[in-house]
Amino acid sequence: MKRRLVALLGVAVIALAGCGNAQSSTPAAGKQESRAAGKQEARIIPLTGDVAEIVFKLGLADKVVGVDLSAMGLPEARGKKQIGYQRALAAEGILSLKPTVLVGTEDAGPPPVIEQLKGAGVPVVLVPTGAASVDEVPGKIEQVATAVGEPGKGATLAAATKAEIDAAKATVKADAEKPRVAFLYLRGQSKTYQLGGAGTRADAMITAAGGEDAGTTAGVKGFKPITAEAMVDAAPEIILVMKMGLESVGGEKGLLGLPGVAQTPAGKNRRIVALDDLELLGMGPRTGQALAKLVTAFQR
Repeated sequence: MKRRLVALLGVAVIALAGCGNAQSSTPAAGKQESRAAGKQEARIIPLTGDVAEIVFKLGLADKVVGVDLSAMGLPEARGKKQIGYQRALAAEGILSLKPTVLVGTEDAGPPPVIEQLKGAGVPVVLVPTGAASVDEVPGKIEQVATAVGEPGKGATLAAATKAEIDAAKATVKADAEKPRVAFLYLRGQSKTYQLGGAGTRADAMITAAGGEDAGTTAGVKGFKPITAEAMVDAAPEIILVMKMGLESVGGEKGLLGLPGVAQTPAGKNRRIVALDDLELLGMGPRTGQALAKLVTAFQR
């Protein structure tokens, strides 16, 4: 059972890693939906894990009645009803929980289900993913907070997050040579091993932390399967992974056994950086903390 849950979580997280810059609902719609949610006791369902983390950080865990699989690594999600995986939702299960507002990024889907939920009269708010730049994160937090009726708390959380992001970025040495960093998405249970590149959240994080995305430089857009040739072309000096992914392949030894990894400068020097999945790719309240860790690791 544990392996199955980890595998499902892994499927959810790759969507986090690879999503692009989504467009939010119109401001007017967002305000109307927020007001609608406030007319009765709030029953919130975050449709994606990154949004769930923001909602929990706003102190609204007791008002959340369901979460998707990508949120299950968060302590506040324990005991919550599961609504499935964010890209493969089913309207019936969600509506059975009688939500007053649904909030997610445009990763949530499939589109016909989102339309079905809207047609049922439930306010649905979709916000940008934040994948284009870490500078989008504070605005994302504010939009989520407005959708759930807590704009004041949202402004406070967004300001604190921005301060942490700015502080981390300020520690990047402008005159230092940028290390080549490859983000590898790993899920051993499904034998999914991919190299990230342009348009991913990992790319945005690597860039903000003062690194050069090796996959992007090698011409990768989104993700491509790891091959010996791809790793030689990327030639990373540092390999960046999510902790759950690293564990799924048997740790560092398993990672170095993947095609071409041991032959890269990062593999030869054992320069592997692993962060919590949502901390690294959630583009949420922990983004500044994740950046600070990356800056330190990259400048080592």
